[in-house]
Amino acid sequence: MRRLLPLILSTLVLSANADIDRTKKPEPGPAPEAAFPDYVTKVLPNGLKVFVIEDDRKPTITMRLVIKGGDVNDADKHGTAGFVASLLNRGTTTRDALTFAKAVDSLGATLEAGSGADAISVSTSGLTKITGPLLDLFADAVMHPVFAQEEFAKAQKRTFSALTAQKKEPHSLVGKLMNATLFGEHPYGKFTTPESVKAITRDDLVKFHATWFAPNNASLAIVGDVKAADILPKIEKALGGWEKKDVPMVKKAAVKPITGLTIHLLDLPGSVQSNVIVCRNAPSRAQATDLPEVNVMNSILGGGFSGRLFQNLREKHGYTYGSSSAFGYNKEAGYFQATAETRNDVTAPAINEILGELTRLMTEPVAEPELELQRQYNIGNYLLSLENAGRVASRVQDIELYGLAPDFYKTYAKRMAAVTPATVKELATKYLSAKDTAIVVVGDAKQVRESLAKIGKVVLYDTDLKVVK
Repeated sequence: MRRLLPLILSTLVLSANADIDRTKKPEPGPAPEAAFPDYVTKVLPNGLKVFVIEDDRKPTITMRLVIKGGDVNDADKHGTAGFVASLLNRGTTTRDALTFAKAVDSLGATLEAGSGADAISVSTSGLTKITGPLLDLFADAVMHPVFAQEEFAKAQKRTFSALTAQKKEPHSLVGKLMNATLFGEHPYGKFTTPESVKAITRDDLVKFHATWFAPNNASLAIVGDVKAADILPKIEKALGGWEKKDVPMVKKAAVKPITGLTIHLLDLPGSVQSNVIVCRNAPSRAQATDLPEVNVMNSILGGGFSGRLFQNLREKHGYTYGSSSAFGYNKEAGYFQATAETRNDVTAPAINEILGELTRLMTEPVAEPELELQRQYNIGNYLLSLENAGRVASRVQDIELYGLAPDFYKTYAKRMAAVTPATVKELATKYLSAKDTAIVVVGDAKQVRESLAKIGKVVLYDTDLKVVK
């Protein structure tokens, strides 16, 4: 009987597979009801909101602190928030830069910070067994940075060099010009310059930290092999002494939406190609309640190799190596952009093709096979991203930072799976336009200006982003 058992099992397996047609691709399963993890929320007495996401698949811990108010709070000294973030791990009142770096390195951990439009984030990761000393370093960097003049001078020097290089980098220039065009006098439209960097002093960094770094103006997300009941007392011990304070309100200039078709050309003499962005205003992050559906719509237009922009501009016409589109969302305003890098002689034709694809998506129903490809692609990408502790932490904090619905990410995959051709057309009509749009180009004006003028009125800029009369 024992000899017959393997034969019987093989027969059963063959019988079960007999009706499977392996020439056909299997149908994808339904989107999961909820893949986003549950988490524990606690507000400490000093106002710090803490989120704990328990995940015991790896013996690691990731902590991410978000301070509300990043580059938008630079006032007239653009770059201040960036310097503050970059120097948090460059020395504290008890450890100089080298001592701090060695302490982090000895743990085999990472501890770094960065500044974005709406917030400064401080993140650290390491093995769960070093949680105690890692948390000590983390709290020290957040609460007691010293902003040593020597370290600040080094950071300024690096920034001056980077800004000089950016004047010759089309990718950097086109991004700055897009923001200035879409957001105008709002802080989102401003950018760091050599003049603003020179004006910033160490006292400005100290003042920024004293003003905005407050527990009641922050949130902390913890993801890893921890239990909320164990980690929360440790967090309260490390950060409970962080004093609560009044945080000022900052009045900002309003964002004026783009009306009509405008062309903004930054002259880069000698450039053999043009960097193009077709862009327009979009909702703020809180207003973008249909983000899962928009992601699918945008993938059809410019989501990588299978997107229409890539297929049109590269595969059909050979205008560019690649073309894509994306939506970006900040706390107070967002943007849409479609990008390409083209040869000078086809800059205008490429722009016309981009505008044509926008119109096509607004007026023609998308075919079901094309839509299904992008639905499954986006669902798969989303589920895969949940394996990244940092991404999970940032999404949990986004719910609080932007005032999103508590179940926003719980229903994310399911909502993408429910997108229909009618949904795509409705969203394209709502958010895209070939008329109320800004076209931003960085290239050799002598080579491209005349052809661009046939599309619309051209405003010319120099590499300092100043209008050339």
